[in-house]
Amino acid sequence: MRRLVLAFATGFALLLAHQGAASADRRMVVLGIDGLDPELLQQFIDEGILPNFAALAQPGHFAKLGTTTPPQSPVAWSSFLTGMDPGGHGIFDFIALDRKKLLPYMSTARVEPSAWEPIEMGKWCIPLGAAETLQLRDGVAFFEILEEAGVPTTMFRVPANYPPVETDGYALSGMGTPDLRGTSGTFTFVTDDPGVEAGRVPGGVIQRAFVRDDRLVAKLEGPRNDFLCESPRATSEISVRIDPENDVAEVDTGLDRTLLNVGEWSDWLAADFEMVPYLVGVRGMVRVYLQQLRPHFRLYVSPVNIDPRDPAQPISTPQEYSEELSEAAGPFYTQEMPEDTKALSAHVLDPGEFLAQSGLVLAERRRLLRHELQRFKTEQKRGLLFFYFSSIDQRSHMLWRQMDEKHPFHTKDAPKNLAEALRDSYVELDTILGWTRAELDDATTLVVMSDHGFSSFRRQVNLNSWLEQNGYLALRDPEKRDDAEWLQGIDWAKTRAFAIGLNSLYINVRGREGYGAVPRWARQALAIEIAAKLEAWVDPENGEHVVTHAALREDVYHGEHVPSAPDLLVGYGRGYRASWGTTSGKVPALLLEDNDREWSGDHCMDARVVPGVLLSNRKLRSKQPHLQDLPVSILAAFGIDAPDQMNGRPVF
Repeated sequence: MRRLVLAFATGFALLLAHQGAASADRRMVVLGIDGLDPELLQQFIDEGILPNFAALAQPGHFAKLGTTTPPQSPVAWSSFLTGMDPGGHGIFDFIALDRKKLLPYMSTARVEPSAWEPIEMGKWCIPLGAAETLQLRDGVAFFEILEEAGVPTTMFRVPANYPPVETDGYALSGMGTPDLRGTSGTFTFVTDDPGVEAGRVPGGVIQRAFVRDDRLVAKLEGPRNDFLCESPRATSEISVRIDPENDVAEVDTGLDRTLLNVGEWSDWLAADFEMVPYLVGVRGMVRVYLQQLRPHFRLYVSPVNIDPRDPAQPISTPQEYSEELSEAAGPFYTQEMPEDTKALSAHVLDPGEFLAQSGLVLAERRRLLRHELQRFKTEQKRGLLFFYFSSIDQRSHMLWRQMDEKHPFHTKDAPKNLAEALRDSYVELDTILGWTRAELDDATTLVVMSDHGFSSFRRQVNLNSWLEQNGYLALRDPEKRDDAEWLQGIDWAKTRAFAIGLNSLYINVRGREGYGAVPRWARQALAIEIAAKLEAWVDPENGEHVVTHAALREDVYHGEHVPSAPDLLVGYGRGYRASWGTTSGKVPALLLEDNDREWSGDHCMDARVVPGVLLSNRKLRSKQPHLQDLPVSILAAFGIDAPDQMNGRPVF
């Protein structure tokens, strides 16, 4: 949780001392391109297909950017915002762990229920207070410091800022922002195909359409209805009338309707989720894709996004900022990472359809950036504009195998649009960079940065299985290992170490973990022992090291949250990553497996093999800049000294 004491001590008091020195008339634009990889970038520059990146990447203006341990997006972006390593801001992995209950939770935010009990009236409950979403990242963000010093800021979808910190500036929340259901994105797929099993799949719901009044009808699930004592999910209907002769259908959400041809995407369609009849409702919005009409009906419906025109919860500061953006550039995706990787993983969308959906996201971002650049020039005129792109990151995750001939599930003879999807994505961003540069004058500092790079994800690592086979972990019943998930099948009395999440390994410490077995005095020595053995682990298939750096938390972290950190941060070798089972605390029989998923590229590895990118139209004085240097550098560019919490150095 962000701490008011820390904010006051390291932020407000320090800012008062430097507020007068701030150069409020200076201007800076930062393009945050998630997952932009320095090796691919250099390759495409050398091929001559990125003229705008090439113009910016003159000698002394382009460097690899050191990333965090581990190089996960919420961890890295939290360090970018605060200038602290994870020991300071407290975000160590996508998944955090309640040490006493040994239960996982999302690391960046949590929902705190109202302290007041509702009044029950039959099946109805009258809430006396609202639940509150708390941001769990600690520390003062650099844009808060800028605002306190009188420097105006716009932070467009910067990750690790949900709920958005309230300042006098403009901010739209990004990574961490849920859909209207409160999830990270849950699609709906509607079909009458008997060969497709209805039910829940990871990241989605597959429904059977039912017929009513000459229409196919399905229900969309929205937020939980806390006005009903059982808190069921509120629903909204979507209906489809099919043309009997042509490949066209009318889609109706009750608030909006549209005609679609087969293979066509809709614009945003509003949908209402009734809570109390005629009194209370919540509005969301969806985009639909008419995949097929005959011989079977197939309709993809996006996750229900929070409507920025009428947001059901805070997604921007000031609150009307999202409404102003919608009015100027049209409605847009508001969920955290809008490219629907889950629908591709579930094979509801094929790779080409996923690429088309990702193109819708990027088209929205282009419109919004044009609007924000114009506002920056004509209204804001000074200060900082940060603008975030997710397309490179999400396409790299899902389409890497299309270009990697060594990936075990490389697609031979893939269509050109898939085989060259990442190359084309870099070209698209190069075009955006080109007209961004054209909009700025020579006095405006332009920075392009990424939080990490990328690599192929060829082999899955079952870390808990390695711990089991090396005598550090035991199962209550090894015959039921396939049923054990979220650490449920572990014999804690015989277990000294376990893993959950993408890079986190925990020692089972007595008095700290709920069923701890290792004395506190033996914790660090055991972590050192395990680290040495992990770094010696070699894949028998190819002779490569599976883990190239297992870091003790005391060696890489600083700050008050170090005691809360995982005991070891596992840095996998290039091509390796924690298995899907490891992330959810499973203990499969195999140590290593080929990665057979669409999710074929990744960066949750050894931080040294996936650095990010830094480019600027200002000369860099540092040849080895680090992500934590950037907030210090941004403050310095406006004449503001960094507070003690930040330990980076100016790069310009």
